[in-house]
Amino acid sequence: MLPLRKLSLGLIALALAYALTLAARNGLADLYAEPAETFLQDRRAAGGTLTETEWLAIEANLLRALNLAPDDPSTLTELGRLHRIQLEADTLDLTEVERHGNLAIDYYEEAARLRPAWPWGWSNLALMRYELYQDTSDAYYDALIHATHFGPWEAQVQRLVVDLGLDTWVSLSPDARQAVLGTIDRALVRQPLGLAAIIDSDQAWQVFCEAATADVAAELTRLQGHCENLSRIEDEI
Repeated sequence: MLPLRKLSLGLIALALAYALTLAARNGLADLYAEPAETFLQDRRAAGGTLTETEWLAIEANLLRALNLAPDDPSTLTELGRLHRIQLEADTLDLTEVERHGNLAIDYYEEAARLRPAWPWGWSNLALMRYELYQDTSDAYYDALIHATHFGPWEAQVQRLVVDLGLDTWVSLSPDARQAVLGTIDRALVRQPLGLAAIIDSDQAWQVFCEAATADVAAELTRLQGHCENLSRIEDEI
C-alpha cells in the first residue's frame, strides 16, 4: 500500500507543478499581451494610425505572448487585427497585401477554432475574406453563417453581416442567403435605424424582399411584414 500511496502523491505533485507552470506562463503572456492590446485599441478608438515602430513593437509583444500561451484566442485575434490594419496603407503592393491578408486570416481562423462560439471571430474572418476578394468561397459563406448563428442579436455582427450580404448577395450560397435574411429579420427589432442606414434604397430592399417573399416556409415574419408595408406604400404613391 505504501508504494502505491507514494506513487499517487507523486502524480498529484506533478499535476500541481504542471498547473503552476501553466499559470505562470499564462500570467507572463498577459504581461506582454495586455499593454499591446490596450495601446492598439486606444489608438484605433481615437482614430489614430500606428507608426511602423509602434506596429512592430505591438507585434513583437503579441508574438511573445503567443509563444508563452499559444492557445489564447484573444492574442490570436489581436494579431489578426494588427495585420488587417496594414491593409489600410495605400503604399502596399499586391505581394504585401496578400501576405498581411493571409496572415490575418490564419490568425482569425485559429482563434475561431479555439473559440468557435465567439461571433466576432467569425465576423472578422468574413470581413477579411471579403476584403481579399474571397467572397465566392465556401469559407466566406461559412464565416457569415457562423457569425449569425453565434451572435444573432449582436448589433455589430448584424450590421456587418447585412452590409456584406448586400454587397455579395448574387454570389452567396443558399444557406448564406438564409443567414443574411434571418439577420435582417432580427435587425428590424434590434436596430431598425442602423439597418435602414445600410439598406438605404428601394432597389436594395427589393432584393431582400423578393427572397423573403419567395421563401414562405422560412421564419421571417418581421421581414415579410416589413416588405408588405413597403409594397403597400409604393402602391399608394
